Amino acid sequence: MRKILLTLVTSLAILVAPAAGQAATKVTYKSTGEQQVLTLLNQIRQQNGLSNLAFSAPLRNAARSHSADMLQRNFFDHNSPTETWDARIARYLKASLVGENIAMGSGVYSTPASIVKQWMQSPPHRAIILTAGFHRVGLGLASGNAGMVMATADFAA
Repeated sequence: MRKILLTLVTSLAILVAPAAGQAATKVTYKSTGEQQVLTLLNQIRQQNGLSNLAFSAPLRNAARSHSADMLQRNFFDHNSPTETWDARIARYLKASLVGENIAMGSGVYSTPASIVKQWMQSPPHRAIILTAGFHRVGLGLASGNAGMVMATADFAA
């Protein structure tokens, strides 16, 4: 399996584990934002002569799971403390080519347009979005405490 992954931090943030007795991070999925990111990604792909990415429920589940996990366990990485990113995706979907972009931001850096803009301004992230071999995508935009948004885009052939 060929694997491509990239990380993007769109704003500085310090993630701190809740102290004993504090409530865990409540996660809310931003399904409208996920749809907006998909629309923006497909507009970019069309402008570059590429086919649209099809929505994939299994990839969305993998992406949402990862975004929520990062918020709840206070980390920012493709790999969780207990699992590699490609093993996580493989639990949801088998594919010959997979890739992942992640982003973290708050305020103006947490909007769908800003997330996609930041990915497109980063040559490695842009390369993943413009990989002709990718045909499916799942997006997981999750918000947590203090308006922090974690975004995961999981791509597959």
